[in-house]
Amino acid sequence: MSTNDSSADPHSCDPHSIDPHSDVGALVPEQENLGFLLADNVRLTRRIAGHYFEQYQMTLSQAKALLGVRRWQGIRQVDLADFMDIQPISLARLLDQLAQQGWIERRPDPKDRRAFQLFLTPAAAPIVKMITAASAEFQQRALAGLSAEQQQALFVGLNKVHENLMAMSKGQQTRDESEVSEK
Repeated sequence: MSTNDSSADPHSCDPHSIDPHSDVGALVPEQENLGFLLADNVRLTRRIAGHYFEQYQMTLSQAKALLGVRRWQGIRQVDLADFMDIQPISLARLLDQLAQQGWIERRPDPKDRRAFQLFLTPAAAPIVKMITAASAEFQQRALAGLSAEQQQALFVGLNKVHENLMAMSKGQQTRDESEVSEK
């Protein structure tokens, strides 16, 4: 049976012999498709985390914003929006909610008077502690059944994939910028 036969069983074909530019490339089993696995794991993670945080009257986006500010104290709003992959106007509304709760404060950026930097307040400490504990519990449950060696290999592999994707993204940005400047 040819790999170009559209009636071919996708589970019986060798994934290394598939031309990614052909229609057959779409028939790679989900268990062997990096994009599908990553996207589906993110979808499931968001769903589970969203339900968890509902019991604390918090959204997943609020938790992610708080953790971003904790990780990068003094981050500018536009950079946090980029990290969260949301529009700055959407982040502004989210930050308004967090500021009303007393969990973050905006301070003028000394390098750019139009921008604001974000900082956690002392009142955020208990909620960040709860988010951190929930994240650790989630990770432990998600990795159940994997040995310590398998967990380490998973993180090494995912970090390498992240590094590769970042390089690809930078290369794409460079090509996009070149195309714009040529026009």
